[in-house]
Amino acid sequence: MGDGRQSNNAIKFYESRSYNYDDSWHSDFTKRFISFLDIQQGHHVLDLACGTGLLSFLEADAVGPEGQVIGIDVTPGMLAVAAHKKKLSGDKYSNLNFIRGDILHLEETEEIKEKTFDVITVASALVLLPNPKAAIEHWSAYLKPGGMIAMDATHPRNLVPGMVLERVARRLDLPIPYNRSWSKSESSLKEVLESAGVEVERIVTIDNQAGYGRRFYDIEQWDDFFVENVIVKDVARTFANNDIRRKAQGVYKEEWEKLAIDGKVEEVDSVFLGIARKRKCSEPRHARCFPAGLIKCAATDGSRYISKTVADDIFFKGGCRCGGVQYTSSAQPSDITLCHCRACQQISGSGYLPFVDVSIAGIKFPKSSTRKTLKLSNIAERTFCSDCGTPISMTYLHDPDHVSLTVSSIDFASFTSGSTPKLSKHIFLREKAPWVLLPDDGTERWGTSEFAHLLDPTRAD
Repeated sequence: MGDGRQSNNAIKFYESRSYNYDDSWHSDFTKRFISFLDIQQGHHVLDLACGTGLLSFLEADAVGPEGQVIGIDVTPGMLAVAAHKKKLSGDKYSNLNFIRGDILHLEETEEIKEKTFDVITVASALVLLPNPKAAIEHWSAYLKPGGMIAMDATHPRNLVPGMVLERVARRLDLPIPYNRSWSKSESSLKEVLESAGVEVERIVTIDNQAGYGRRFYDIEQWDDFFVENVIVKDVARTFANNDIRRKAQGVYKEEWEKLAIDGKVEEVDSVFLGIARKRKCSEPRHARCFPAGLIKCAATDGSRYISKTVADDIFFKGGCRCGGVQYTSSAQPSDITLCHCRACQQISGSGYLPFVDVSIAGIKFPKSSTRKTLKLSNIAERTFCSDCGTPISMTYLHDPDHVSLTVSSIDFASFTSGSTPKLSKHIFLREKAPWVLLPDDGTERWGTSEFAHLLDPTRAD
């Protein structure tokens, strides 16, 4: 477990929490976690990042004396608590073993070499890892064909002070022991699982993870959370330097204020639970198998799959009302963002304008004679059809590699990739039209925008 590994950060982060970990909300959450899983008598289960064994003991009960559960964790204090609990239970948990190991380097754990499992679980740990896709691919090698893998990821507003701290570290190019910025919705967890080559069975949202539901903080409370997270809880000493702390303080305030709507920052006590399976391959000599739609499975030689190309390299088409502007996209779109800024209201004649983002390299305009450019500021350029007035796109000048297409200009019947974009977030809610009522849709909500600090051309950072 050499220097620079994620496991070293995990030890720093969790060692001091080991002896009171069971007194937290995690005990109740693991009971809810396992209630969604089809673990049967006789199953062999691998519980990764097992901590004090909260989930492992429940799994051992489920598999019975004919089954086996192995819990792996890297933190000595956590494993010491788990081992003590097992000892107190006498012979009850003879089917359960705890092993110290790095879950990102399971090949180094001698006790599980050449073994595969019916079930692999990862509770409250996925967002600690720098590359969740690579981690899931690695774990899948230890899963039997048809076996189940289950893990959870945070709602984007879960534990908001920590989420803000991560954004601060990213902006200042500092290491941080968790990586949750990718977890936006049920769809984002589904995409990570599918990209790692497993077949998603279901994604569910578990509300009230810690028991408080939803709560709101005043915009002025940013300083309290900065002190708590940076001064008191900085176990990794990420912000130990005084100059870094001063910079971090200003960025923390800015990131916190981006989230504020009507002077309040909302925290949502929810997580997304993903349950997937390793597809059974029709080729018996293959050790791993992948979902339908892939033209090559990962064989025993370690080769990776290659995604099946879409016919004619076109994922979807779109255009304006009159047909004067038409486009095709060979790039998959992001999920939908609703922009509530005043400019989008005026241009659309509505309360907001919905967009999806795509790589600009994948967009072609076979017909664009009436496509005109509209520049309302030094931040972005928009396009529209000069004949029928349909708004078509917007490109932020700080991100010339991507273009935001208006959702109303997309022909949803043209999609060739299966699933279509889903609503993911609302932005610039501070400018929201007073007559618009926001639905309780569980999406991200920003007072300004996640990238608002990049939209001011006078900024140096």
